[in-house]
Amino acid sequence: MTGSPPPSSAGRSVSGLGRRVDAFIVAVAVACVAASTLVASIELGRGIEIGNGAVFAIVAVLLVVTEIRSTPLLKHARSSVTPSWAFTFTLMLLGSPTVTLLLSAVVTVLADVIARKPAIKALFNTTQIGLSLALGALVLFAFGVHGPVFDGGPVGSDVALAIIVSGVVVFSTNGIIICRLLAWIEGSGFWTMMRSTFLLSMTADAAMLAIAPIFLITAQNNLLLLPLMGTATFFVYQTAQDALSRAHEANHDALTQLVNRRAFNEAIGQHLAANGPSGNAADASVFILDLDRFKEVNDRLGHRTGDLVLQEFAARLVESLPRHATVARLGGDEFAVLLPDAPTSAMDCARQLHAALSEPLIVDGFPLSAGSSIGVAHAASHGETASDLMHAADVAMYRAKRNRSGVEEYHAIGKQVERGRMTLLADVAEALEEGQFHLAYQPQVDLASGCVVAAEALLRWDHPIHGRIMPDQFIALAEHTDLIEPITGFVVDRSLRDLAALHRDGHEIGISINVSARNLENRGFVRNVIDALHQHGIPSSHLEIEVTEAAIAQDPELIVVAFDELRSHGITVAVDDFGKGYASFDTLRRHDVDRIKIDRSFVADLATSAADDQIVGSLVSLAHTLGLDVVAEGVESAEVADVLRRHGCDLGQGFLFSAPVPFEDLVRLCPSSTQPDSNTAATEAVPA
Repeated sequence: MTGSPPPSSAGRSVSGLGRRVDAFIVAVAVACVAASTLVASIELGRGIEIGNGAVFAIVAVLLVVTEIRSTPLLKHARSSVTPSWAFTFTLMLLGSPTVTLLLSAVVTVLADVIARKPAIKALFNTTQIGLSLALGALVLFAFGVHGPVFDGGPVGSDVALAIIVSGVVVFSTNGIIICRLLAWIEGSGFWTMMRSTFLLSMTADAAMLAIAPIFLITAQNNLLLLPLMGTATFFVYQTAQDALSRAHEANHDALTQLVNRRAFNEAIGQHLAANGPSGNAADASVFILDLDRFKEVNDRLGHRTGDLVLQEFAARLVESLPRHATVARLGGDEFAVLLPDAPTSAMDCARQLHAALSEPLIVDGFPLSAGSSIGVAHAASHGETASDLMHAADVAMYRAKRNRSGVEEYHAIGKQVERGRMTLLADVAEALEEGQFHLAYQPQVDLASGCVVAAEALLRWDHPIHGRIMPDQFIALAEHTDLIEPITGFVVDRSLRDLAALHRDGHEIGISINVSARNLENRGFVRNVIDALHQHGIPSSHLEIEVTEAAIAQDPELIVVAFDELRSHGITVAVDDFGKGYASFDTLRRHDVDRIKIDRSFVADLATSAADDQIVGSLVSLAHTLGLDVVAEGVESAEVADVLRRHGCDLGQGFLFSAPVPFEDLVRLCPSSTQPDSNTAATEAVPA
């Protein structure tokens, strides 16, 4: 039957919610017993009458079969539908509400036992159905209807009215009881729950109840018509199922069956509207969660495994939260929680949740660690609308991810307005249109001669409100969207345009550009780069494409194809941040590249660390053995440069030679083919 709510659960209740729910269920049970006793006393006083024993037996069998064999329509739906209401109401109209109540109770308990539902839920299901039916029977008695409502003759208007009112009472009582309980469990308002759940149930329960008198009249007239009536009942049932299914799909994520972004925003709005600024709304908190390493899992293990990880993560999320929390998947690897608790309790819950989600997920029998970052915002302090709360939680989550702190509570840092991910990405799109991006260039110096031989193009964003925003704050986000393509396109076009200007002035240097794995996965990327080289008249040998080890590890097979295509056109390929992690030596073994850039973490203390000295010396020797050039990043002192020269490192890049500078300053640092003595400027530090 429609509308079995989540059970109250001892040990998972918060702030007395469990006691309130249990008390309500007990009250429903007491009311059910009282109403059923009254029905039985009235009927027994007049004598039990069953109009047609054969029809009664057939309908009773149908009730047992459909109730026991029925399963919830959808795993996480509030509502499900079976033909049980039609058969139960038919039995009551056949003449014995008392027998109907007993049979309904037995069948409901049996079905819940078979389904292994908790005892408290079985009690609630049995008694809320029993109370609804008992009140419906009392309505029939009040209209003077005792015994069978149809004895072969016409049905009078008074009996028809009694049936209609009785059906409305059964339907309404069932819906009110369920919505009252759900409103407490989910921290929502009663009328809000009535609008969202009760009205949805009308398409199912009302249809099943309305068909009961028709079913009865058909069966009483001729049992041979029952197959036709059964067919009609099936189609009504199927229509009700389809209506619930469509309503569920409109509000739930197909992969995890959690509510979706639209439904989650509505849930926040309904909670705030129901409680008001002076009520319990001040206690509500919103979490936004993001998996820390999901893209890595998805890229390395495939989308099927990625989907399984999301499903397991969703299940872990639901299990780790109080029953009254609303959990949603917003899209991708982003989830959200609405928790109607006080801020202090919410923060404790968030920390416990982070610890639970840090445990490995078991996917296809194997443990996978994904981790999560959680941002928390409170209705009392951080917003009066769903949009405000979502933005604040998103900002806090982004900070947790950036700081690797796990859980962050939203708060403003001084007068600075922090940017959440969605706001930041929206600003990126606007920045592309309005020309807010520009490039800085950091020279790469030949360590033997001291000449600037190349420069790395570095993206900078001067936001009109927030000022300078560094790439590490938005590039990683853009890589998850289609925005990475136009961003990289801007870098390629602008850097090659500037390089063409340098070449016209006699500065024959190269340019190095960083790209992401997503760029290389685009089969048209290399063609676009070649077209840009031709457009600006730049020889392909003057362009270097840098890719980090982390990016290569995401999809090594596809990266191999891109590398081969780039190198076939004469473009240099370099592995950036070499040695920082992943499989450095495997990278060199499996990929044809031209250059490695030793990560600054090995270079910074090179003059004082014997271990770093050994590592860098070995890396340079290995690279030269494989025919590769070596660039050392993070060169900030003459002593470090001397050690690198001793090891035979080819190029150096760092503040010793120059900070990243605008194009105009790069021109002054570059050697000229017509001014050979100008190279001395390459060793002078230039302020950023």
